[in-house]
Amino acid sequence: MEDTIFNENRKLRRQLDSLLRRARTNEQKQELFDSFGFEIISTNTPAQLRDYVLFQMQARFQLHDVVMSLIDFDYDMEKLFYGHDTDAKSLYESKLLILDAETDKEKIAGMSKFPVLGSDVLGQYDWMLSGLDDVESCKSAALLPLMRNNQLIGSLLLLSRDFNRYQTGIATTFLQKLSAMTAVAIENCLNQQRIKEIGYQDPLTQAYNRRYFDLRFTDEIERSLRRGDNLACMFLDVDFFKKVNDTYGHHVGDLVLTQLVGLIKEQVRACDVVARYGGEEFAVVLPGVSLERAVEIAERLRKAVEFDKRLTCGQGGLNVTVSIGLEVLSALKDKKQSAKIISEQLLQHADEALYVAKSSGRNKVVVFSGKNN
Repeated sequence: MEDTIFNENRKLRRQLDSLLRRARTNEQKQELFDSFGFEIISTNTPAQLRDYVLFQMQARFQLHDVVMSLIDFDYDMEKLFYGHDTDAKSLYESKLLILDAETDKEKIAGMSKFPVLGSDVLGQYDWMLSGLDDVESCKSAALLPLMRNNQLIGSLLLLSRDFNRYQTGIATTFLQKLSAMTAVAIENCLNQQRIKEIGYQDPLTQAYNRRYFDLRFTDEIERSLRRGDNLACMFLDVDFFKKVNDTYGHHVGDLVLTQLVGLIKEQVRACDVVARYGGEEFAVVLPGVSLERAVEIAERLRKAVEFDKRLTCGQGGLNVTVSIGLEVLSALKDKKQSAKIISEQLLQHADEALYVAKSSGRNKVVVFSGKNN
C-alpha cells in the first residue's frame, strides 16, 4: 500500500515538474517574443525594420532563415526599403520579396490569411525559397500572414532545420502575436518613410529637392571614397527657358520642367540621384561610372531632350534643349578632404563647365577643365 502511494506521489511530482518546466519555457518564450516585438515596433525606418526581421529574428529565435514577402500596392516599396543603396539590395533581395499587386496575382492569391505550419509549407511556398542557400537543410516552416485592417499585406516565412519545430496543430499564439506586431511595424515604417520622401521632393517636378540632394551627395561621395569608385556630377540647365515662359506662359514652362525630369529618370539608373537644384537647373549624381561612361550618358540625355516630342513647345515652335556641365571625382587632385568640401568642388566645377556650354552655343555637353574657364 505504501509503495503504491509512494509511486503515485512520485508520478504526480514528475507531472508537476513537467508542467512547471513547460510553464517556465512558455514564460521565457513569451518574454522573448514580447521583447522582440517591442523592438520591431520601435524601428523608425524601413532599413532598421529589414535588419530586425530578416537577420535579428533569425538569430534570436535560432532559425535557419527568415523570408518576408510584401505586396507592393503603391509601387514604392523597393524605393522605400532600398533607396539608392545597391549594397543593401544585393544583400536583402533574396529574403525580402516585393510582390507586384498586378503581375504577382497568382502568388498573392495562394498566400494564406491564417498561420500554416509544417514541412508541407516548404513545398507549397517554394517560390519564397528560390533565392536562399542550403534550402535542403530546412525541415519545417511556419508561414505567418501579415494583416492590417483585415487586408493581407504580406507573409513572414520562418524556416527551421528541426522537423519538430513547426508542426500542424501546434498552438500559434506566440507566432500570431509576433506577426501582428511585425505588420504594424511595417505599416508604420513605410508610412513614416513616405512622409520623409514627400519632404525630400520638389513639389512641381517630383525630383529630389536641393536640401535632400546636398545630404545625399555627401553620402555618395563618402561611399565612393570608401570603395575607391568614381562618381560623376552633372549640372543641366534648360536653354532659353525664360523664352519658353514668356512665349507660352508659365504653365507650359512648368510642364516642360516636369516632363524633363521624367525624361532624365528614363535615361539614368535607379541608383542615380536626380534633383531640382533651382529654377530650371537640375543636378544629377552618377555613382560608380567612369568619365567616358558619364559623357556617354550625358550625350544620350542631351539628344533625348532635343528630339523628344514631349518637350516641343507649340506647333513647329520652340524645341527645348539642355546644356550640361560635367565633373568626375577621379579628376580631383586632393581626395583627402571632407566629403562636404569635395561635394562643393564637384558642384563648382560642374557649374563652371555648364557656363562654358551655355556661353559657347548651348545644347552641348562640356567636361570641366581649368583651361576652359
